[in-house]
Amino acid sequence: MKKLYLFAGLIVLFTAAYGQIVVKTPLSDRVTGYTFDVELDPEAKTVSGIMNAYWVNISENIVPDIRLHMYPNAFRSNKSTSSTESGRSLRGSHEIDFGWVDILSIHDGKGADLFDSMKYIQPDDQNSNDMTVLQVILNEAAMPGDTVKLNIEFISKLPSRIRRTGFADDFFFVAQWFPKIGVYEPAGMRYSKEGAWNCHQYHSIGEYYANHSVYDVSIIVPVEYVTGSGGMLISEDEIDNGKKRVVYRAEDIVDFAWTAWPDYLVAEDEWEHVKIRFLYPPGREDQVGRQLAAVKNALEYLG
Repeated sequence: MKKLYLFAGLIVLFTAAYGQIVVKTPLSDRVTGYTFDVELDPEAKTVSGIMNAYWVNISENIVPDIRLHMYPNAFRSNKSTSSTESGRSLRGSHEIDFGWVDILSIHDGKGADLFDSMKYIQPDDQNSNDMTVLQVILNEAAMPGDTVKLNIEFISKLPSRIRRTGFADDFFFVAQWFPKIGVYEPAGMRYSKEGAWNCHQYHSIGEYYANHSVYDVSIIVPVEYVTGSGGMLISEDEIDNGKKRVVYRAEDIVDFAWTAWPDYLVAEDEWEHVKIRFLYPPGREDQVGRQLAAVKNALEYLG
């Protein structure tokens, strides 16, 4: 059996990333899936590149649009819904402190340009300053059983003062960082009386809601950076100009979160078929043993 990689940070981040590479049977319906080819720019604090995604219409409805969560835009200004609900400024006074995500181009699987059919909507509060939900009218409505494919070029600027995602100097924790497909709930799913998109704005109190997905992720970072994620590390290769490419595969999870920092130290261990890769900062060597023990105890309990 192939090894399963586990990333854990100082504050233990534990994401089970089982999937068809590891086991033969998928653990979710895989209504959505993503492939990324992106690059981290440590100076600009951005992640940019290409996303290819798919969504399967499992409902009996004809669906005319796709709705995307644009979560980083919650940090775009102090007028976003999340910011106004919290009653405080989320960012500092400098441009580098704010976060956002922009789509530079978007096409469907047949090559049709969908850029002019995009518009930000505010289904929860009609706050025109909130840009966390994007509606894209499809060139051809999705019939029941159809698979909609999207090719998106995008750039995400990470915010400072990390709240689940962001940067601090040359440390990066990257979560909910890309245009993410919402959940289309068919009639009878949860509280849905008829098929509709469940794609809410980013609120100050709440939780992320998404389909379990498959992720194939290629990330270019400076060669000195150490990376980790909840996915399986497929390869790590030096390329050129002082950079390297790391490739991960994650299956049946709701988000692909990852981290990068040149100062990470790495400890490795193993529990049965699971390979554990623990990232920690200098000066915390005395915590490695008990953190690894905690991870293995959790695997023993849950496994």
